[in-house]
This record gives sequence, structure tokens and C-alpha cells, in this order.
Amino acid sequence: MFSVVIPLYKKELSIKNTIQSVIDQRFPDFEIIVVNDGSTDESENIVRNIKDQRIRLINQKNKGVSAARNRGIAESNEEWIAFLDGDDIWKANHLEEIMVMIKTFPEGDIYATSYEYSDKRKVLSSVDKREIFKVKNYFQKVMEQGLLWSSVVAINRYCLDQVNGFNEALKYGEDTELWTRLAESFQIIKSNKVTAVYRIDAENRSDRHQDITCHFDFHIDLDREVEPDQKKYLTFLVNRRLHVLLRSGEFFDFFKLKHKQKRTKFLYYVLTVFLNRFNHK
Repeated sequence: MFSVVIPLYKKELSIKNTIQSVIDQRFPDFEIIVVNDGSTDESENIVRNIKDQRIRLINQKNKGVSAARNRGIAESNEEWIAFLDGDDIWKANHLEEIMVMIKTFPEGDIYATSYEYSDKRKVLSSVDKREIFKVKNYFQKVMEQGLLWSSVVAINRYCLDQVNGFNEALKYGEDTELWTRLAESFQIIKSNKVTAVYRIDAENRSDRHQDITCHFDFHIDLDREVEPDQKKYLTFLVNRRLHVLLRSGEFFDFFKLKHKQKRTKFLYYVLTVFLNRFNHK
């Protein structure tokens, strides 16, 4: 039923608990594909010592998380691909909830539950109070709430084949870029039920400087002919990245991105953000 794809890169402190959270699922029809992306720690040995016949370990040279996920997709045997990062955790009801979603909206192509942060910080809450609902306009709704995240999505393999999976040229924002391409053609179903934990405190979370030229936001084409809501969303992504760079003092990357994305009205965006915060005080 499900192929669970776990990209693995130097997660020796986390990977055992991550895999155990899959093994503990109440819905048991799945295979686990762990793609070891050139780890140099004990991650590989830890996976080998977990005794469950549903686990397959694939080793490759370090090529990045997108390449690891794509390798997992290529090696999968099931119709539905569920992703889980090597340091995040599923609650026992995760796959069970996705099955409920599939039965409720069988016409769906992409199913996504909700998640919580391990440090209990606030997650952008849903403005839709239905437990399970069909996303009618992804590009409009995604600016109101977080809809998709790599560790809570299950995607029909046909859809991933149609869009050629993750863009391996991107190091950052590669998941957002994939959701954007998928949302153009396929139906997304969302559940407000929390079934996963985003582990903020896990090892090897990258907080180093991110080269802006390797980020999806840098490569967004604002001249491409798309629907107005999609254009608005893509512009929002660029402006938000500019705002983050400015606030963090990364002025070189700020001007590099601003020069690349000349069509953005960044000052208008900053003013809007300020006024929204002022009005909510």
C-alpha cells in the first residue's frame, strides 16, 4: 500500500526512533526504503541492526536529499509514496489517518496530515475547521496556512513520475518547489489531524548560511504565464525570502536576490507586513 521513503544523512542519534515510529504504525501495510546518502557516522549500522523484513537499506554517494528521495521513489514497489525525514517522528495513527483520507476523498492525488513542533512552538493554524477537506485553490490557501510538509505527505507515484520527482539542482526549498509543480495539476486533500512531530532539536539541522543561488526562491520565474493566484504566491515567496535575508543581515544575498527578481514590489510587501502586525496589536 505505502512505500515509506526515508533519506538518511548523518542521523545516528535520530534514525532509530524515526524508523521505530514507522514500525509502530497501526496500519501495517508498508515497506520502508532508507536511502543512506553517504553518511560517515554510525547511521548505516544502526539501520542494519533494526530487524524488520519491511526495511530496505540503499547506499549511495552523497548527492543531497532530493537525489536520495528520488532514489527511494525509483526503488519503491507501492502505489503511494510517503516521505519521512530521518529525524522526524510519526505518531502511531499517521498512515491510518491517510487511509481515512483516501476513503473519504478517493479522487485525491496528494494527501497531507498536520504536524506539531517538538519544542511546542506555534504552527500556522488552519483557517478551515473541517477535519478533512479538499484543497480547491492551493496557491491561495497556502498563504493562509501550512498545507504540505515532507514528513506528512503521501503522494500517488504516478504524480511523482509525471513531474519527474524532486529537482536535484536545488539544495534549499526543493520540497516547496515540488509542491508548486504538483499543485498545478493534481488534487490535494488535507487533514487537520496532527500525526507527526517536526524535531527542532534533532542533530544535523542545517542553520548555516544558505547560498541563495541554490534556493528555489532564486530560480522562481515571475515572467512565466501562470494563473493569477499562483503568480501572487510565487511573488509572496520571493518577498518573504528577501524579508528574511534583510532581517538576518545577509545583505549580499539580499541584493543578489533582489537583482535577480526585479519584478517584486518588496517595499510594498514590507509595508504590508508592518501594517498587519500593527493592526493586530
